[in-house]
Amino acid sequence: MIRSFSNPFELPGKWYKANLHTHTTTSDGQFSVTERVRQYREGGYGVLAITDHVQINDVRGLSDKKLLVISGAEFQAICPKTTTQYHIVALNLNHGFKFDSLNDVGHCISQVKKAGGESILAHPYWSSLAGEDFRHLKGLAAVEIYNSTCDMTGRPNSENEWAYCLDHGQILPMVGNDDAHFDEGEDTMACWTWFKMPSLNVKNLLRALRSGGCYVSCGPKVHDFRITRGKIRLRCTAAVKIYFVGGPGQGDRRRAKESKSINTFSVAVPDWPYVRAVIVDERGRKAWTQPIILNKNAAL
Repeated sequence: MIRSFSNPFELPGKWYKANLHTHTTTSDGQFSVTERVRQYREGGYGVLAITDHVQINDVRGLSDKKLLVISGAEFQAICPKTTTQYHIVALNLNHGFKFDSLNDVGHCISQVKKAGGESILAHPYWSSLAGEDFRHLKGLAAVEIYNSTCDMTGRPNSENEWAYCLDHGQILPMVGNDDAHFDEGEDTMACWTWFKMPSLNVKNLLRALRSGGCYVSCGPKVHDFRITRGKIRLRCTAAVKIYFVGGPGQGDRRRAKESKSINTFSVAVPDWPYVRAVIVDERGRKAWTQPIILNKNAAL
């Protein structure tokens, strides 16, 4: 059995642009907390999480009606049977929170949950984590499918690792983040997550994160993605390719003619366990939707 979650394109509310992985001079970032907040406020973001390594900033007083600033941390924990580590982005931790141990990733995720927060697995491809290394983890809210800082070393895209989990029955939402460490234009405002929420507050954000009420983009905008009248239908900004991806070996594609663009794609609902969409624009930038579950009982 695989569980379903919310399709944000069918929910009421407003779209808020978010970055949930941000570093400052509190750890190894090049800008202070207030400077980072200024950058993302001026960039039109609605949500910014400050997630320095282990240390949690006091962000009280930094939010306003247009930008929600939340506190958190990135921590590392041992991954058994590998030479690498889990990097976990923990959201909504109060200033002063401390982990009692980083030796057990499951215990750390549980601590975050008990403190009222949620945990995201950061950049699994960059960390050399295979899907099998993390699909068993309990309590994860989401997986980072794209990380802008990791593009600086050629390993930004963890779509395959996320897809492995989907194909083995672990339906985890995905998010995309900057992981901002450096200057504007280097690893900032290059990937973001659009959250659909009734209003801008922490409770709504965490609920949308857990339920998949969002999609990820490095440029293209998705206007709609849903099933209507027996068809899967997608509308988006100008694209050169639109993919519908299902389980192993399952998928379909629409490609624009040379020097042209497309902004719609529809197919009859197939006999797949799920369907998700990937949009590619003329610059090669992508957007990714969460999966729509088509058959909860399908064998993957």
